[in-house]
Amino acid sequence: MDDFRLKVLMVEDDEDDYVLTRDFLAAIQGGDFQMDWVADYDTGLEAIHKAEHDVYLVDYRLGNNNGLELLRAAIARGCQAPIILLTGLGDHKVDSEAMRAGAADYLVKGQFDAEQLERSVRHSILRKRAERDLHQQLTRISLLNQITHAISERMDLENIFNVVLGRLENHLPIDYGSVYLFNAQAGTLSLAAARPQSPSPDGPLISPDDAQPLSQTGLEASLRGELLYEPDMPKTEAPLLKKLSATQLGSAVVVPMMVEKNLFSILIAARCRANGFSIGECEFLRTLGEHVALAAHEARLHTQLQSAYDELRQTQLAVMQHERLRALGQMASGIAHDINNSLSPVSGFAELLLRTEQNLSETARKYLHHIKTASDDVAHIVTRMRDFYRKREEHQPLLPVRLNQLSQQVIELTRPRWRDISHQRGISVEVKLDFDANLPDVVGTESELREALTNLIFNAADAMPDGGVITVRTRVRSFTPGRSRVQAPTHVVLEVSDTGTGMDEETRKRCLEPFYSTKGQRGTGLGLAMVYGVVQRHDGTIEIESAPGRGSTFRLVFPLREAPPTETGGASAVAAALPPLRILFVDDEPLLRELVKEILEFEGHLVEVADGGQAGLEAFRAARQRDQPFNVVVTDLGMPRLDGRQLTQILKRESPSTPILMMTGWGTLIRGEDLPAQVDGVLNKPPNIGELLEALRRVTQART
Repeated sequence: MDDFRLKVLMVEDDEDDYVLTRDFLAAIQGGDFQMDWVADYDTGLEAIHKAEHDVYLVDYRLGNNNGLELLRAAIARGCQAPIILLTGLGDHKVDSEAMRAGAADYLVKGQFDAEQLERSVRHSILRKRAERDLHQQLTRISLLNQITHAISERMDLENIFNVVLGRLENHLPIDYGSVYLFNAQAGTLSLAAARPQSPSPDGPLISPDDAQPLSQTGLEASLRGELLYEPDMPKTEAPLLKKLSATQLGSAVVVPMMVEKNLFSILIAARCRANGFSIGECEFLRTLGEHVALAAHEARLHTQLQSAYDELRQTQLAVMQHERLRALGQMASGIAHDINNSLSPVSGFAELLLRTEQNLSETARKYLHHIKTASDDVAHIVTRMRDFYRKREEHQPLLPVRLNQLSQQVIELTRPRWRDISHQRGISVEVKLDFDANLPDVVGTESELREALTNLIFNAADAMPDGGVITVRTRVRSFTPGRSRVQAPTHVVLEVSDTGTGMDEETRKRCLEPFYSTKGQRGTGLGLAMVYGVVQRHDGTIEIESAPGRGSTFRLVFPLREAPPTETGGASAVAAALPPLRILFVDDEPLLRELVKEILEFEGHLVEVADGGQAGLEAFRAARQRDQPFNVVVTDLGMPRLDGRQLTQILKRESPSTPILMMTGWGTLIRGEDLPAQVDGVLNKPPNIGELLEALRRVTQART
């Protein structure tokens, strides 16, 4: 306090008292006082309101007014400097009333000397400053509590930072504030929040979508948790603060917000005037930074935990859906097996009659054709049931497929359905293409992908009874996190969107189930189930977005991978007529045994049938003992007691050169590892005569 001059104003209507007081102040050794004087109430009140002095000496008697009235009026106008009341009465009641009104001290005229006057002036100033500092401290604590309470109710970083900056802007106050998140792995700062949003016409100092290395901002001390105060911004060496100084900001405080001694983010508070922050305000900002850092860190953890929970929940739902569909697929495979066993005689005998009986009437031939067509339709449905959950066969070739080109072909192939038929109904359906020109090839089976896309387009067209737009889109996607903005693609996406009626949540969850359809008699409920099977066999996933009245989007996501090397096969053998063969047919279905026997005997072969695996084994051994071994064995897969697998293993052990054909109602659901390695071929039920004869030709020629 001795380092600068104290300015004193005396409000006194007696000049002699003023002169005496001035002389007292002048007599103080080591003191440096500037004494000013006004003689009346109004002039004194106006001078006090200007706040140009450090302390005020006010006489109690001021003409028609008194010093107590001036004291109350000055405090009401916001006077912050101490006011000492001078009284010549020595009246304790007046003195007490003055202290209650806000006087810093009181002195009785004629009873104080220079030393007492100096002590009163200096102590009054110190007390007032202490009161002011305490009030500021209480205000900052209250502000800190308000901010802490406000951010405790928020769980996302942007809201927390905006609340903090808003409260500082209104109550500290500051002219500009911003928060930058620190990426420890990359060593960069990125803007998280700012108030006002842009301190300059050129926009924020660091774009929210950009990141700047901390080493290029001049704020490296923040890594060590050091607060930086720049009182004169135009003179700063820090590049980031230099940009702030160009926006007419004069001083700034840079507060590192640390979590477990590691830099989490940086708070910058700035004011327009130079040297605008006190030591107390800097310490307050440091304390605030500790609270905000902890809350922000917890908010980030909460966000990450919520994200992980949502991802886990989606994964659980996907697994549950997959298991449900798998169970439905297995059930469908069992149904397919039973249907094929019952359907085989119907289809086979009808075809056999059409081939062998030349004297049939036209009516009989027409009815047989109807029977054959109906059974073929049922067989087709069964095939689609099998396709719903069949696994990809090991020998099935996987080749690079150009999805853009395939999509264009499907659009052309389906044009009569979505355009011509729609035009006949008086509605307009438009197809838009949005292809990624640099789309990588997908490794898979082109025919299956073509059929899946065809089903999606048909579904989209059916979902728009009043017309609309179908959008077929391809793009790449990356699921691999990395520092670089440019990430290598890991998946290819094929998307079909429509502007149709959409689906409610229940329909969306069940639309992949077999036989579930909202089309009534127009649909079988197998189209999307088949699409699901295709995607599963390509190790992909299906994403479905839909809402009533907002259309639907089916997104097929396939992983990018290299195609396995392909083997070039030799020239196919030339078809030749089969010589008569001795054939053993083993099946537990009587009608099917009779059907196959009739077919093969009509082709000139000698056929023996056996009811089940054990009977087939005995017939095979008996023929070898008679020295009349069978040329080929055809056996069913699913039989009681000794099934087709066990029978094949025994027969191949006893006669490795005998070709064996496996016939099954599960068809392509049977994977290579489920069959004995010795099986020479697989036939589906119901057996097609041409396929049966071709299989016999193939295995016998291979043996030769």
